Amino acid sequence: LSSGPWFLACGRTNVSCRMVKGKLVEVGKWPWQVSILLLGVYICSGSLIHQQWVLTAAHCFQRSKDPLQYSVMVGVQHLPENGTQLPLTRIVINEDYHNGMSQDIALLKLRDPVFWSPIVQPVCLPSNKFKPHIGSSCWVIGWGFTGKKVTPKPPYSLQEMAVRIINNDVCKQRYQFLFLKDQKKFIGDDVLCASSEWGMDTCQGNSGSSLVCQENNTWIQMGVVSWSFSCGRRHFPGIYTSTSYFTHWIRTQIADMRFLSRASPAFWSPVFLTGYILLVSLGSLWLL
Repeated sequence: LSSGPWFLACGRTNVSCRMVKGKLVEVGKWPWQVSILLLGVYICSGSLIHQQWVLTAAHCFQRSKDPLQYSVMVGVQHLPENGTQLPLTRIVINEDYHNGMSQDIALLKLRDPVFWSPIVQPVCLPSNKFKPHIGSSCWVIGWGFTGKKVTPKPPYSLQEMAVRIINNDVCKQRYQFLFLKDQKKFIGDDVLCASSEWGMDTCQGNSGSSLVCQENNTWIQMGVVSWSFSCGRRHFPGIYTSTSYFTHWIRTQIADMRFLSRASPAFWSPVFLTGYILLVSLGSLWLL
C-alpha cells in the first residue's frame, strides 16, 4: 500500500458533511466501498483493499468474465451517481468456485492505482488466525437496503446495517432443507454467518459488499456479502465469505498485501506513525 499524502492507515475513516442535491449528507464514512459496473450499469459492490485491487464476490461475474466489460467507481455515496469509471485489467475468481454457494470470492485489478483521498481509503484484511468472536456485533455496508416490503426508490444512499456473528452450526440447521445429505460442506469454514440486529438483511443488489468489524478504532473486513435465502427474515441468517479463510489465496494474487493479526499501531503508515511519535514527544516536553 502506498503511503501517499492522504493515506494514514487501512481501516480508518474520515467522516465529513457535504451538500448533495440540496441535502446535507455524511461522506467518507465507508471510504473503501466501490460500485462495480457491467457495461456502465451497476451490478455489485466491492471494497478497496489495495491501491490497485478490489475485493468482491465471485458470483457477480456469471454474465461475463471479460475485464474490459467492467469498470469500478470509488468514493461513491449514492447510486446511480456520475463519476469517473476506472477500467479493469484482470478478474481473478477463486479456482474452487463453481457457480455455487461456497468459495464465493474474487479480486479485481484496476488498470491504474487509485489516488487516496478523505473519501477513498482501503479497508484492512485479517490474517488467517484473526476471526470474529461468536456474538460480536459488526456492520454490513450496502445501498439502500431496508428489508421492508416497500422497495426503496433511487437514488440509493450508502448505508450500514448492524449484524451479529452467529455459529456456523446454527446456519447449517436453518438451511439444511436446501441441501442433500452429502452437501453439508456448503456452509463450511470458508463462510461466516450473521443475523441482522433489526430483522433487516442485505437483500438483493448488495452482493460483494463488506462485512466489517471494528477493533481498536480500525475497521477490518471479516466477510464479503455472498447470499441469503430470504430478505429480512431473522430465521435465515446472511451468508458471508470469510476473508480470513482466504488469506493465503489473496496473498498469492497480491504480493505486497498486508494482513492484521490484531489492530495495532504497527500497521500505521510510516508518515502517520512519525507524526504520532512527534506529537507524543512534543506533548511530553510541554508536560515538563
